[in-house]
Formats: sequence, structure tokens, C-alpha cells
Amino acid sequence: MKYLLLCLMLLWPASVQAYEAVPSPSLRLVLQARVTISPAVEVGDSDHGKRRFIPITGGSFTGEGIKGEVLAGGADWQLDRPDGVRELDALYSLRTDDGAVIIVHNKGLSVPDPRYLMTIPAFHAPAGKYEWLNRRVFVGRVSPVPGGGAVIISVFAAEG
Repeated sequence: MKYLLLCLMLLWPASVQAYEAVPSPSLRLVLQARVTISPAVEVGDSDHGKRRFIPITGGSFTGEGIKGEVLAGGADWQLDRPDGVRELDALYSLRTDDGAVIIVHNKGLSVPDPRYLMTIPAFHAPAGKYEWLNRRVFVGRVSPVPGGGAVIISVFAAEG
């Protein structure tokens, strides 16, 4: 057994080494939304943990060449896993000030200690002015608004 552990230690790299120099991607803030929410609706214990959803009631957003309202009717479906991690799965829509409707599917994780709340938003925009949202990978950070009733979602484009 000791021999096996020694072999694994020698074979396992102490740190990740790239095969060649690879530049790190950068993040660029492209959109911020203030999303209003209703109190959570508790579903209860289920197959993989405790479930709830948080209704999305509206809001507004602004960003690079884009602004408008968050439409009521979406929700953030959450699962509290046995390991203490909360899975987030939000589906909602944006309406731009020029009438385009964009669907947002925002999945993420929340870990309470240390505080970690990050998402990976995917956009489904119509062809035309906003279709660039369909062609990028995004990272989101969610921040509760003091006093409750809303969150700020900051969306960053990964640039390579």
C-alpha cells in the first residue's frame, strides 16, 4: 500500500502545468440587471435535497448597447444539496427598450462559507442586433440588495 501511495505521489503533478503558454481569458462587464423577487416558495425535501423557487417579478437592466426591463414570470429554482451547496437554475426574460425579447437561462452555485455565488448565464436572443449574446460564454455574479426584494446580476463576457 505504501508503495502504491508513493507511486501516485510521484506521478501526480504538484501543480497544473500547461503543455504550452496559454493566455488567461479576461472578463468584461457587459450587462447589469436589478431583478425584483418575491419571497421563496418552499417545495420541501425531494429526491436530491431540499427544493424551493423564487418568483421573478420584474426589474431593469442596462449594458453595452442594451437596456430594458426584466419581465415578470420567471423564477429561480433552487436545490439545497446534502453537501451544503445550493444549485441555482433561473429562467427569465428580458425585453429591450426597442422591443426585442431575450430569454436568459442562468445556472450557478452558491456556497455559504466562504461566500460564493456565481452563475453561467446563457442567452437566447433573436437574430439581429442582440444575437452577439448567443455567441459568447458569460460568467455572472449575483449580489443580494440590502433589505431584500431584489438581487443585482452582473454579467461578464469571457474574452480570449
